[in-house]
Amino acid sequence: MPAKMRFGIIGCGDIAIQEAEALHTARNADLVMVMDVNRVYAENLGKEYGVPFTVDLKELLGRKDIDAVVVSAPNHLHASLTIEAGESGKHVVVEKPMAMDRKEVDSMIHACTKSGVKLSVAYCLRYWPWIRKARELIQRGTIGEITSVMISSMSMKPDAYWSGGYSKRVTTQWRRDRKKSGGGVFAMNVTHFLDYLTYITGLEVERIYAEYDTLATDVEVEDTISAVLRHSNGAIGCIEASSAAPGGSDLGERIYGTEGQIILAAPLRVYVIRGKAGFAAEQWHDVKLPELKNKWIDPRRMYFEEFADSVRKGEEPPVLPEDGRRGVELICAAYQSGEAHVPVSLQASRSPGP
Repeated sequence: MPAKMRFGIIGCGDIAIQEAEALHTARNADLVMVMDVNRVYAENLGKEYGVPFTVDLKELLGRKDIDAVVVSAPNHLHASLTIEAGESGKHVVVEKPMAMDRKEVDSMIHACTKSGVKLSVAYCLRYWPWIRKARELIQRGTIGEITSVMISSMSMKPDAYWSGGYSKRVTTQWRRDRKKSGGGVFAMNVTHFLDYLTYITGLEVERIYAEYDTLATDVEVEDTISAVLRHSNGAIGCIEASSAAPGGSDLGERIYGTEGQIILAAPLRVYVIRGKAGFAAEQWHDVKLPELKNKWIDPRRMYFEEFADSVRKGEEPPVLPEDGRRGVELICAAYQSGEAHVPVSLQASRSPGP
């Protein structure tokens, strides 16, 4: 087996820049080829990273020197591209959200399992050092039993985002279209936060009540959403998110427990009511993370490195397809709740959604 895992990228739009850079700098991965149906986008990304490009998916999937692919195409194409890649014998990393509904997710998992290849979802924000440190503190019982989780994701996406993403290197309208994107700020952004909060706490969401609307943006998807969650241990969570909040100013994510509180930020902040784990009682502490000192951490690169290591060892990837399924179920349940104006059980949402 080659010293490095060899990757191809399917879809050369906005997020592909981050994928390509992460693979380019990873210690155990190589970018071999990029593909997009738009020749200009594929050629530009290929030239930037010194690799060949193609507009033919079968050409990329037919290469024996590609071990795995990254599916970074628009959301409504994730399922079909993942299935074709898996059936061709390639390991697959698919961008979030994994698919449009549970039926698609299950088809993706079935195809990859049948072909004996690994499937993972690029929930790379788990790799921020403060996220991993928070997980360690929770597992050590530093703040006691979790009672509440808060998410605040308030941003102001520029008009150009909806037709070209943040990089403005492509022109596309899929983000505006509910049938192609699957949703707005919840599907695109909040899903990341929900994933790493489950990773940190180990808690599943059992029920969600959401209200959402498109209040200030000329798109089909929501730009504002609020939701209340009930977690598997009884804890109550709340979400406020917007892609149309002038000035942005996120409040961040907080985890409350019976014995303290954690604010997920850099620096990570911890409060405990009794001295524990080296923290003095009844005061705030900034947790110093040595890995952040004088260097930039790329969580996407770290994700790809761990993915490559695990696959080469024959182990399960760092983010399981079941994690991606959980994200899709939450997205479908939130939108179902917002449409019906009632709480939705995650068990009830697991039939194929819209």
